[in-house]
Amino acid sequence: MVLIAPSPPHPRPAFDAVIWDYDGTLVATRSADESAVDTLLRQNASAAEGTAIFWATEGKPIEERIDRAWPGQLEQILPLFANNVKPVPFRGVISVLDGLHRRGYALAVVSSRRRRTLEWGLDATGLRRRFEVLIGLDDVDEPKPSPEGLLKALHGLCVPPTRAVYVGDSEVDMLAGRRAGMTAWRATWARGVERNDTNARLLERPREVLALVEPEVERD
Repeated sequence: MVLIAPSPPHPRPAFDAVIWDYDGTLVATRSADESAVDTLLRQNASAAEGTAIFWATEGKPIEERIDRAWPGQLEQILPLFANNVKPVPFRGVISVLDGLHRRGYALAVVSSRRRRTLEWGLDATGLRRRFEVLIGLDDVDEPKPSPEGLLKALHGLCVPPTRAVYVGDSEVDMLAGRRAGMTAWRATWARGVERNDTNARLLERPREVLALVEPEVERD
């Protein structure tokens, strides 16, 4: 009688949940901000002095970015950024989210956008139904890089920080993820970053998320 050794058990994936940033990670929204800045400059050419500060603070709440770039002008400038412009999901994002969902991963979004804008954008792109938990700016006392939003999302998913990864496109996201005790991966498909960034794993395409959470699984 030939004895057949049992197959080794399939190793448990390293994560139970993937939490995503919104702007620059799931969807392209920078063009809407660029349009608002262009309108501002047409109205007031001297505002050009603050544009470098505005773009350098991507990842932070829009109110904070405006206040830093153009101090004392928040009330006048904020309405320029309030127009709903339908965002576009990055290529590959939908298939990756569906792949993660099929494999049983819990999914959430943590963003510095206000909850109403976040929900509108996810509904407009058809992404909303794929996420169990949404955390917007209104849901926290302290925005990123505070870990508060991520910890709230983890609580809602019933997943500990060590079993979750945060995917975001900015250093603010990476810092928030590390402060929450999570693994943090930096999406570079919206805007490149220096390859010498040693504080985060850099991802060039959304499909890399699937390959990293389950290395044994064939990529979609």
